[in-house]
Amino acid sequence: MPEKRPPFFSEFQERVLIAGVSILAVLAAFEVGQLYNQHKHSQSLVDQAITRVTSGDPRSPQVGVLNQAAIEAILKATGDRWSNYFPITTASAFDQSLEGQYSGVGIWLRKSESGLLEVSSVQPKSPAANAKVQVLDRLTNVDGVDVSGDSVSNAIASLRGVAGSSVTLDFVRNKIRYRVLVTRSNVLTGDVTAVALGKNIIDIQLSAISMHTADDVAQVLAKYPHSKGVVLDLRDNPGGILSQAVLIASLFLPKGTVVSYDPKDGAEQILQSTNLSPDPAPLVVLINKGTASSAEIIAGALQDRNRAVIIGSRSYGKGTVQEITTLSDGSQLEITVANYKLPSGRTIDRKGITPDLEASDPGEIAKAVSILGGLTAGSK
Repeated sequence: MPEKRPPFFSEFQERVLIAGVSILAVLAAFEVGQLYNQHKHSQSLVDQAITRVTSGDPRSPQVGVLNQAAIEAILKATGDRWSNYFPITTASAFDQSLEGQYSGVGIWLRKSESGLLEVSSVQPKSPAANAKVQVLDRLTNVDGVDVSGDSVSNAIASLRGVAGSSVTLDFVRNKIRYRVLVTRSNVLTGDVTAVALGKNIIDIQLSAISMHTADDVAQVLAKYPHSKGVVLDLRDNPGGILSQAVLIASLFLPKGTVVSYDPKDGAEQILQSTNLSPDPAPLVVLINKGTASSAEIIAGALQDRNRAVIIGSRSYGKGTVQEITTLSDGSQLEITVANYKLPSGRTIDRKGITPDLEASDPGEIAKAVSILGGLTAGSK
């Protein structure tokens, strides 16, 4: 039996209603399409590419892997070899290095001018030091995998591992290849070591500059008599935390500028010593081609302000400032923000610091002690 319509509901009205519903459906579909297009066009080209690849590739590549590859490609395109990306798994290892303890082989890495991985520092008494690895050796393979053109973060990840595990490393030194098998260990960076060179003279060696280095140097100065002088050995020191370098220089400098820089997106930053009673002992600083970055700031500031005699060979010449930004997933982006200037206003990027006295490695300590003797005699 046909359904009875209300008397006021005509066939014409029914057709109008059906048409209206159809129009609403079309409008709704159009609105959804518009929202999709708006979302699509609000994405960056990189996001659009990643979305398309992940939706179309039957292998279903992980978004995180593609994001990392995209970020590393962006950094590479800038041409800045000091910029780095540390995925969350590597960021923690990087933080541990700055904090002074990690499990690995005991080397710091950086990019050479040609874009390859090179050793910037070898931690004393570490597995790498015991294997005779040297600063400026070029790392080519880790456990048979070519890493020569890899990012610093990926190379760090491949070197880290459980203490007691072994890893095979291939290096190139002066065009000669060599291979070592090392056993990873829990490495205490031990950035500061001190030894008495004579009565009231101490030699302070800094292998790197991490979170507590300035405090450690201050403790050494308080512990060891050194009225006749201090030898501050910065040879093969790759640098580290800028604020710590400023504090180390400030141990010997009165109030005044240590370093300054002009970030692109902000006002000039002037980092100063505020020390009202700096250490007065005669001071000699040792540098070489492995002395870089914030270690160069220490030597350069002491030289510019006529506080120390610099002995050795021309330093590495890394005169740029990097800042670390933590991204939303916990990964870290290290980017160059400025070139730094020493107290005299000079910059040293790609130039390095020229020592006051050129000296070869074997005789540098002896010359330093001799100079300290002269400085002490002259101060009487």
